[in-house]
Amino acid sequence: MQKETGEKKREYRWMKRLLAFVLSFFFTLPVFMLVYPRIPSIEIPVGTGIRLDQMILFMFIFLLLYFLIYSLKKYYLYISITLVLAIGLSHFTGLYSLQRFSADYLSLLTNLEKVSESSKFVTKTVPFTREELLREAIDYNNPELIDFARNIATKHFQEYKALSKDSRWIQYFSIFKEIENKWIYMYDPLYEEFFSKASNTAKQLSYNNKFKGDCDDYSIIIAACIRAVGGEVRLVRTNVLLDDGRTVGHLYPEVKIGDKKDFENVAYLLRNLLFPKEIKNKPLRYFLDNKGEVWLNFDYNDHFPGGRYQSNIRISELKV
Repeated sequence: MQKETGEKKREYRWMKRLLAFVLSFFFTLPVFMLVYPRIPSIEIPVGTGIRLDQMILFMFIFLLLYFLIYSLKKYYLYISITLVLAIGLSHFTGLYSLQRFSADYLSLLTNLEKVSESSKFVTKTVPFTREELLREAIDYNNPELIDFARNIATKHFQEYKALSKDSRWIQYFSIFKEIENKWIYMYDPLYEEFFSKASNTAKQLSYNNKFKGDCDDYSIIIAACIRAVGGEVRLVRTNVLLDDGRTVGHLYPEVKIGDKKDFENVAYLLRNLLFPKEIKNKPLRYFLDNKGEVWLNFDYNDHFPGGRYQSNIRISELKV
């Protein structure tokens, strides 16, 4: 009799541990997704990189929940109901929807080394030429330009806004799509360098629904629109070697996304939802600065943000 009682107690303890394990595993992932963006990255440079921060955080949350749930085993039902209600409340209030959770989870699975490329550059510290004229042309605080930027920033991809950690990212990509798709390259007057104000370039749509200008004019209007909706952008001067052996100057914009964890979400959005046909199997190209911040290439070489660079030489940079 005592033997049977002991076996039932052991079986009961085993069942309680199994239930605690299942509940802990079920609730670890949503807690992990909420905490993960707030801890620093820890990566072991082996192969394509081992994300130690992900492994440590997941195990810590799981073990902590397991300990708490098993310790309060008399209240399994109440704990489960409370956690389910918390998840439901978060979803219906928009604090953290299930759609956003799904996007964040898929972003987490994104291997940046396989789908992106942190380009290696030869960086020079040459003073930025004609800076004053460029800043004057980037009239992002012009009321008409602000209205224009806000309109094109909300023209595309609004259905994916809830899946983006920062709603401005969707606006940046909408700006890129609207300007790059309608851009016609035009040379400056012979032997002169002309900077068209962003507000003037925007008005060109009234003629034939196209923007016109060279790389300077393109960079100027991209920079102005990004700044007008609260983004950070900089212009980079470089030299490009042509097929005939000549070297010409080039200017292009880069937009600040955030750190590598932010870029995980951006890479998922760009590749799977926003520009899947344009990107296909191509890498997303960006510059990683000395603070660990990702600056995504917004040049017009490809039909998506993060396209190829024309050159790996960075002669000078201008923070707008």
